[in-house]
Amino acid sequence: MKADLRNRIRKTAIKSPSVLCEAYDYPRPVAFSRGMRVELNGCAMLFISGTASVDENGRSVHIGDVEAQTHRVFRNIGGLLETEGADWHDVVRTTCYLDDFRYYETFCAARNEFYDSLSLNPYPASTCVQARMCRPELLVEIEAIAVIPHDRTGKTADHQEED
Repeated sequence: MKADLRNRIRKTAIKSPSVLCEAYDYPRPVAFSRGMRVELNGCAMLFISGTASVDENGRSVHIGDVEAQTHRVFRNIGGLLETEGADWHDVVRTTCYLDDFRYYETFCAARNEFYDSLSLNPYPASTCVQARMCRPELLVEIEAIAVIPHDRTGKTADHQEED
C-alpha cells in the first residue's frame, strides 16, 4: 500500500560544502546525508549525522591527534548548524564516539574548552561510547540534535523536500 504523501513531515538535507563534502561524493560513495532538518509544529529539529575529523574534500585530517580531531569535529558540526540558522547553543543532545577510551580525558578537556568558549549553559545532554570508526585513523566522531524555532532558517533557506 502506497503512503499518503500529503501526511509526511517535511524534511530536508543539511549541507555545508565549504566545511564538509557529502559522503556520496567520496571516492567510495557512502549513502547518507550529513544531517536532516525535520519540520514540526512551531520548531524544527536538526539531526546531524556522526561527524568526524574530515575536511571539505572528505580527507581525514589531524591524524593521531585526538584533541585536534575533536576541534575539527566541532567545527564541522558548527558549519552544518550554521547552514540552518543554528549554532551550538541550540544543540540539546550529542552522542560521542571514541576509538579508544584512553582518549577520554583529552577528549573531555577539548570538549569542555569548546563549550566554555561559547558560554554554553547548560551543556547538551550527552553519551560517550567507545566504538570502532569507519576509518582507522579517525579517533572521534560526534552526532548532534538541535532544536530551533520553525521560522529560523540559515544559508539553505531554499530547502527542497526529501522523500
